[in-house]
Amino acid sequence: MRTATIIALTAAALGCGASDTRTYQLTGQVLVVKRETSEVLVKHDDIPGFMPAMTMPYAVKNAALLAALTPGDLIRAELRVAPNEAFLSAIARTGSAPLPEDARTDIPPATNVQLLRQGDSLPDIPLFTDLKGGAAAITFIYTRCPLPQFCPLMDRRFAETQQIVASTPALAGKVRLLSISFDAAFDTDEQLRRHAEKLGADPSVWRFAAVAEPAVDRLAAQFGINVIREQDGTITHNLRTAIVDSSGRVYTILDNNAWTAEELARELRDALFSTR
Repeated sequence: MRTATIIALTAAALGCGASDTRTYQLTGQVLVVKRETSEVLVKHDDIPGFMPAMTMPYAVKNAALLAALTPGDLIRAELRVAPNEAFLSAIARTGSAPLPEDARTDIPPATNVQLLRQGDSLPDIPLFTDLKGGAAAITFIYTRCPLPQFCPLMDRRFAETQQIVASTPALAGKVRLLSISFDAAFDTDEQLRRHAEKLGADPSVWRFAAVAEPAVDRLAAQFGINVIREQDGTITHNLRTAIVDSSGRVYTILDNNAWTAEELARELRDALFSTR
């Protein structure tokens, strides 16, 4: 799973109820078709009321819509945004054009970094100093991410996990959550404070921090996260969440966004009492 964008998004665009789905009209060019994951990478025009023109991957629930699509196709589609997901529907091919010379075809692997693996110690930096002595979960987000199944979903999962921790005597006071922002230019201390307050984050449990680039990109790469920053301001990255034991070593890493808060809490409990 991947997410992209740095945008000025109004709160109303995603401030909807559980049954509310907003529909936007999208036009653009297909750069990549990934049938195995039902995704398309689209370089699209402005989406009025939602986001400016940029390149972004989108899920497509109806796999049949991808059958005839190829890179270079010009499309018109509906972007449906709900509290927990966003996807393209009603995709119609309107023509074809040569791909841009600099068109991205995928997210390349991180290079020149040592990937953290199970049993490895966290990097020795101040950001992680207060994580030792208990179990911790670390993920990477940014507050302007607009699609609900990416960074906002990581926020919701951590909020749910915080509730589980508070109500579980074996975990209460022994677990830390850390969300690291890619977007230090926008995610200032004050912005992160407001974001944390909106999510109900208990600062004794759940902390937000921003690390400036390029340091954050290299740090994220150590966790297996690839960060691509386009000239148009787009951020493209995958999702991974690391669970760390009480000695500051990586216990396990959860890939993508398929895990639940219950699963994360279980991994934190196992890491807390691990004898590895």
